[in-house]
Amino acid sequence: MNSLLHQRGVRSGYRLAIAWLGTYALLAAPAAAQVFAPGPSIPGLFDTVLDVPSPPPVGISVSGGVGGVAGQTAQLNINTNGMATNNFTAASGAEVNIDGGAVGNNFRALGGSEVNLIDGDIGLDFRAEFNRVDISGGRVDDGFIAEIAAEVNLSGGNIGEDFQALSGSEVNVSGGGVARDFTASGGAVVNVSGGSIGEAFIANGAVVNVTGGEVGSQFLAQNNTTVTISGTADVSNNFAVASGSVAHISGGTIGPGLDARLGGMVNISGTAVVSHFNAEDGSVMNISGGQVTGGSRVETGSELNISGGTVGTGLIAFAGSSVNISGGAVFNHFRVFADSEVELSGGQIGQFLEINGTVNVTGGMVDSIATVETGGVLKLSAGSVGNGLDAMDSSSVTITGGELGIGATARSFSLFDISGGSIGDGFTGDVASVVNISGGSIGDDFETDGVVSIRGGEFEGSFEAFANAQVNVFGSDFEIDGAPVPGLVPGVPTTIFSRGGVTLSATLLDGTPFEIDLNTLANPGDDFVDLSAMLNVTLIALAGDYNDDGTVNAADYVVWRNNLGAPSGTLTNDVDGGTIGSAQYDTWKSNFGLTDESGALANTTIPEPASLLLTGLAVAGALVRRRRCMA
Repeated sequence: MNSLLHQRGVRSGYRLAIAWLGTYALLAAPAAAQVFAPGPSIPGLFDTVLDVPSPPPVGISVSGGVGGVAGQTAQLNINTNGMATNNFTAASGAEVNIDGGAVGNNFRALGGSEVNLIDGDIGLDFRAEFNRVDISGGRVDDGFIAEIAAEVNLSGGNIGEDFQALSGSEVNVSGGGVARDFTASGGAVVNVSGGSIGEAFIANGAVVNVTGGEVGSQFLAQNNTTVTISGTADVSNNFAVASGSVAHISGGTIGPGLDARLGGMVNISGTAVVSHFNAEDGSVMNISGGQVTGGSRVETGSELNISGGTVGTGLIAFAGSSVNISGGAVFNHFRVFADSEVELSGGQIGQFLEINGTVNVTGGMVDSIATVETGGVLKLSAGSVGNGLDAMDSSSVTITGGELGIGATARSFSLFDISGGSIGDGFTGDVASVVNISGGSIGDDFETDGVVSIRGGEFEGSFEAFANAQVNVFGSDFEIDGAPVPGLVPGVPTTIFSRGGVTLSATLLDGTPFEIDLNTLANPGDDFVDLSAMLNVTLIALAGDYNDDGTVNAADYVVWRNNLGAPSGTLTNDVDGGTIGSAQYDTWKSNFGLTDESGALANTTIPEPASLLLTGLAVAGALVRRRRCMA
């Protein structure tokens, strides 16, 4: 028998622990742990060593299996012209080294074994479990499955299509390549630092770390997968993150079509370069660094948060989406569709912002030539909006702070509410536009051919009202060339017909002096009020005195409460304008206790809401008793 073993390549002096012509019945149960160091081991460490073929290099094959004898170790070296046939098994205690030879289909590497592929080929449907497989060259054909606790290290060579890494397995790719349709599932870990993974890689509840190398197109992370992409990684087009999965992208490059799907989250930071992205319904996209080059979309029901980095030209926020910008930059031609909402608290939005939904600016900067389209809403409370803002038909702009650049235009049927901040030179209101000014500063060369209501604020230059204009001024101390305007009744508009160089002056409701020269010739730098323009002044005796009894008290609260939601002009001595609501309440609260006669406080204690309710009931009861007495 010893001569036969020598012919087959078994080295003398070693105990036989190989069933090279046996069947599965010769194999012991697999061990639970790997017993060898990585890579081919020194033959002297094994009880038995079999070289296939042994010199001279003539073709030879083995069948059955190797290892599996309790307490014994065996090494099988399959060299050039050597082969292990189909259904070969490496059991516990076996090391199989393939360097130029081949192993047939259905190779099984069981627990406690090790397989090293240096060159040559492993056939279809190779399965490994509770062991380690090192591939530095050669090829593993299609259908390779890394089962529970298997470790696969690919540094060279290739793995064919339909490679599966199942629950508890680990795959490390530092070189070589994995063909298309690789699937990692159920807690499998895949680390890619080099080499390549082909298209249609699916990570299903796995952990994937890519620090280098390439991942092909149609990479899908789903069912609570975690993906980390950094370093020099290169992920091709159509990478998708869905259903509870998270992708952290801090480096590398991502090709066109990064897609955050329902339940997916993508975090972009560091030095990452992303071609463009889609944030679909129910997804979240966070950008704190890196660069998105352009053409991205924020779909209905999705959320985009930008705190750093850059997003390129052509970002679109679709209806029902939400975009929050606290840093970084969004480049030109950002489009905000109807029913979408953008919050800008820091950072920058580039030129040609198009607003069909709502943009709320509380910080940061919007660059020049923004447009508020029909139905769009722009709110500015801090930060800035650049030159050339254009508010179209049926749009709304509210400015409570911040800075609006020069050359803003209110188109016909648009609405501007200005209560703070600063408005740049050259503001223009077209025919049928509505501009309400109760605070802030208004730059030089303010022009209107629409309706302007002035309750406060400071005009720093010329004011021009053209033929179709209606100018309404609310305040006190109305004078023309120093003489009081006669016949004023509190709360009732009075039309001023005087023109021809006289000056109208007043104290606005916020205490700011107001003065306009009623010139009828339009000269650059001068005030101008066309003969056909309507100029109205309204004396407001005591702001917040909504029942006009000369005192701001609880009774005025009742009047305010009973008119909540009513249109502008409903309340007497309403200095705020607009729909009756919180603004009128705030004015009443600020002036509570003031009297018309003295301008001093009659009562310094403001009632709480509960006492106001009781007061309202008392007032109502008194009215009922009065009616009964009169009857």
